[in-house]
Amino acid sequence: MERRRFIQRITVALASLGWMGGCTSGKKSNKKQNSAFEKALSENRLMPADLVMRQLDQRVNRYMQLSHHCAQSSFMALNEQFSLQGNQVLKALTPLPGIAERGETCGAVTGPLMAMGLIYGRGEYALEDWDAYQASLVPAGKFCTQFENTYGSTTCHGVQQSEFGRCYHLNNPEELQEFRAAGATGHCSSVVRKAVRMAAQIILKDPDIAPA
Repeated sequence: MERRRFIQRITVALASLGWMGGCTSGKKSNKKQNSAFEKALSENRLMPADLVMRQLDQRVNRYMQLSHHCAQSSFMALNEQFSLQGNQVLKALTPLPGIAERGETCGAVTGPLMAMGLIYGRGEYALEDWDAYQASLVPAGKFCTQFENTYGSTTCHGVQQSEFGRCYHLNNPEELQEFRAAGATGHCSSVVRKAVRMAAQIILKDPDIAPA
């Protein structure tokens, strides 16, 4: 009896650490997510490119009006269009527009990079995969370069300078009001639409992620 109880306790402990059933269920979940993405990718590639872009524009417009948040809106547009199933990522993006509104990396860069990470990134069962990490930098770098070539910077302050002719310190209540009065949502929605289109075009044209 004592030996049986000991074995039972060890079994429970291993399961709670994810050394037994947890690993198997995690792999099934990843496979399910990959299948959903592959189906969505095929469907998007079969559609006329301008239709895909219009759908993305509509998603961006809806989420920007709802959230006034570049990072979450750009991510959600790509998340839905490509069935990435990244709702937890969406929540994690909450404090990241302009990196906590400090004028640093623009949310229209952060959101698409998160979406691309779900497609190209390495998960918890492949953290030692250096090649996958290096490969993920190619599309991500291409996206950042295109964005920077368009706006002169990947920072929130840099984009503001391009769009508004000046920078706003959004963690200052008075400057935030000035930013809103200058048409922030409209200007930023335009930036997010372009950024999402850039990322989507890279994904759609990438021969290395052709569905099986």
